[in-house]
Amino acid sequence: MPDILFYTRLQTGCLVFLLYIGFLVIKGKDENTKCNVFSDCLYYFGILCVIFDGLTAWSVNMIDSVSMATNIVLHGIFYLLLETELWFMYFYFRSIVGRLPKAIWEKILFACIAGSVAAVTLITLPDIKIIQGKTTNYSYGTPVYIVFSLVPLFLGFIFIFGRKFVRRADPVKRLTFVSCFATVASFTLLQLIFPEFLVTSLNVSLIVISVALNSENPIFHKLERLLKKYEMEKNYYDRLDEIEQRQAIIRHDEKHYLAAIGGLCAEGKTEEIEKLLKVMNIELQKNTPKKYVRNRIANALLNEKENLALKENIHIDFQIEPEVELDCFEEIDIIAMFGNLIDNAVRAEKEWKESLSGSAEKSAVSIKLFETEGNFIMFVVENHFFRIDVKNGRLASTKQVPGEHGLGLFNVRQLCEKYRGIFDMEIDGEIFVSSICLPKGRK
Repeated sequence: MPDILFYTRLQTGCLVFLLYIGFLVIKGKDENTKCNVFSDCLYYFGILCVIFDGLTAWSVNMIDSVSMATNIVLHGIFYLLLETELWFMYFYFRSIVGRLPKAIWEKILFACIAGSVAAVTLITLPDIKIIQGKTTNYSYGTPVYIVFSLVPLFLGFIFIFGRKFVRRADPVKRLTFVSCFATVASFTLLQLIFPEFLVTSLNVSLIVISVALNSENPIFHKLERLLKKYEMEKNYYDRLDEIEQRQAIIRHDEKHYLAAIGGLCAEGKTEEIEKLLKVMNIELQKNTPKKYVRNRIANALLNEKENLALKENIHIDFQIEPEVELDCFEEIDIIAMFGNLIDNAVRAEKEWKESLSGSAEKSAVSIKLFETEGNFIMFVVENHFFRIDVKNGRLASTKQVPGEHGLGLFNVRQLCEKYRGIFDMEIDGEIFVSSICLPKGRK
């Protein structure tokens, strides 16, 4: 037992620290925290890597009592775990930039590459040699070279897919990307130059910690939700302030309108009076916030989206029950679900309108929000569309920024599942219909 503790002291320290980090992350999570499956896999496989790194560090120094066959088995598991950890790191960074493989051929290609590398590693395991160093024994051979050769390959892939992302990413994700990239490169180079420095556990641990405390930190996720909520509220109050200023101008000009109406009355020009009253009514309507629903955030969102649509000369036909109950849902989730669907509808309607060469009067988006008898809340968006591409059974993005559209719909689906609801999309003739059905009062 003392021998195990002596030879695995670095790995033991890394394992304790990883478990503590995991405890902090789990403690900080709530039901609104988005989970990245690749970051979770990075964490769990990172722990396994550290455990088997410790076992191999012990076994190579106990060659008198541990057979070579046992050493080969332990090293085989360890190398496969390291390769898997590298794959998860690669796909994690592709996931946070929205560039995960979607085509079947691409998935098959990665599966074949991973399987081939693992097969070569297993076949060459008998080539492992245990070398006696000045401070500790260590293993070397073809499997080690295979793992080391994967590192620059993955770093190259990550750099190719991530260099554009780093420039426009938020500081937290940029820090995660750069720190992981630098950690893997520096520690791998260190171990190549000094084989006796068995720092693989430290390498893996720093990567996991960087991901857990930066881009996957629950605190940052909560702050992100609060910032989005604040931005929505700020837009709402800015809109109210703008409306108040315009109404002040209208009130200031009321005496001029009344004087003009008085003059027109004296001259008996009723048609001109009607036109002037119509102008006044339009100005008042345009500068008065509409009350669609009781929920303040949802109402602000609908007003904001309507204003943005009007700037594109697109009319939104609202069919909304004013008393619909939305307070049972998180405000940031309302923004994400409703906002994504409305944005997609307006964008598609704009493309359709442009394809008609001037038939703008037909352009309209329909939005329905109501409660059903079964205590469900329905949010239905209908719009025309110019074209819809379907790949692998999913809607493909037509946006200039690839992945953004798909990620938006993916988030809508995830949020619906969070509330045990249903998200559906269908085509009815020349109308595209997206709908959300949520059980009332169930988080």
